[in-house]
Amino acid sequence: MLTHRYKTILGDIPDDWQAKPIRELIAEQFAGDWGDDDGEIAVPVIRSTNFTNNGNLDMSNVATRYFPKQKADQSGLKCGDLLVERSGGGPDQPVGRIGFITNDMPGAMVSNFVQVLRPDPKKVAPAFLGWVLFELQRTGIIERVQQQSTQMRNLNWREYQRLLLPSPDQNEQSPIVGAIKLADNAISTARVALDATRDLKRSLMTEVFTRGIRSKVRKTQETKLGLIPIDWTTAELRSIWKSSTNGIYVPENQYGSGIPIIRIDTFSDGFFDTREFKRIRVDKADVTAFSLEAGDLLVNRVNSIPFLGKVVYVDRMDEFCVFESNMMRLRFGTAEIAQYLSLYLSVPSVKKRIWAMGRPAVAQLSINQRDIGKFLIALPGPEERREILDVMFAARTAEIKAAEKLAALYEVKKSLLHNLLTGKIRIPADAPLPDRGAA
Repeated sequence: MLTHRYKTILGDIPDDWQAKPIRELIAEQFAGDWGDDDGEIAVPVIRSTNFTNNGNLDMSNVATRYFPKQKADQSGLKCGDLLVERSGGGPDQPVGRIGFITNDMPGAMVSNFVQVLRPDPKKVAPAFLGWVLFELQRTGIIERVQQQSTQMRNLNWREYQRLLLPSPDQNEQSPIVGAIKLADNAISTARVALDATRDLKRSLMTEVFTRGIRSKVRKTQETKLGLIPIDWTTAELRSIWKSSTNGIYVPENQYGSGIPIIRIDTFSDGFFDTREFKRIRVDKADVTAFSLEAGDLLVNRVNSIPFLGKVVYVDRMDEFCVFESNMMRLRFGTAEIAQYLSLYLSVPSVKKRIWAMGRPAVAQLSINQRDIGKFLIALPGPEERREILDVMFAARTAEIKAAEKLAALYEVKKSLLHNLLTGKIRIPADAPLPDRGAA
């Protein structure tokens, strides 16, 4: 039987709070049913794939299953219900995610991997209980009551229901829920702002890399790439690079100590982070042949769509790095042209042309140096290239700031969850907070 090191599974709580097991706080619970491929009544069924890591349910792809009429008539979810992912998870994600039901959903059902908890409103605010259970999963504490099978993780439901949870007076639960709601509102606003900056950047990319900075007041010419500004040229990539080189092949047994190696899994939207690099032992000659310099451009040449052709510009090198054989290094005469091409090759219409060059490989596609070398690009003059880079760097800066703000708000929410749910931060019952009872 699981024992608690502290007063509750989340930690110690104030003396005027109680510790109660989950099973004492719920009025009803029931497991789901996956139903059949066909039958009498079609019913929407919420499954693990509809769960997210923030408590919201993604209802864009709800499964439709079939049940006998008697079973279908008994289906339905109520506002305040909590959905618990009993089975699922993954190598880096514990099972036990929570889904909040914020509106009545008559006729809806959950799958057999999901448990429905219906909190007793006389004992606990449903949203408060939901956030406590959410925190169990987010922090990984839930791993103490899960079992690992060959394919997935499963909650030990008996032990899960016995977990002692913080249970303040309901008058105090309400402002806690309101404070978390404030944090969620701020996160939603920041996410909308980030999406808007990304949409703007995508629109700008399509405009400036195909029509130029002053597209409305200039003539165009017909080329193999379609209409482009009349003072632009087209060129094959090999005509403007100084060299191109595929990366080094590294057997798994060579990973460990040594120098960093750049792999496709360290790319992140045109950037890479040396903290995520694996290290390898290589000969001095290989370091010379496969090292990177500031101003280089890396192209992912072997992968599945949409990762095929993904590019990253090497802005600076804090230490010697090499790159793996799935990538190709392009080296140009100036950093400016490499920066320009790193953005040009990321334009959606240009990426589609790269994907079209892909040749079938084992479970993926590949492109070779010759194909990349013959790839046709549209090239403005040096002055306009610099103008385009200025516009795109400004858009990228706005995106980075919006992403940093969103990440900071998530960190604030994490801190709030722990401190509010364990009473380290107390909110007066009469504090002016919005939507106190909302999930």
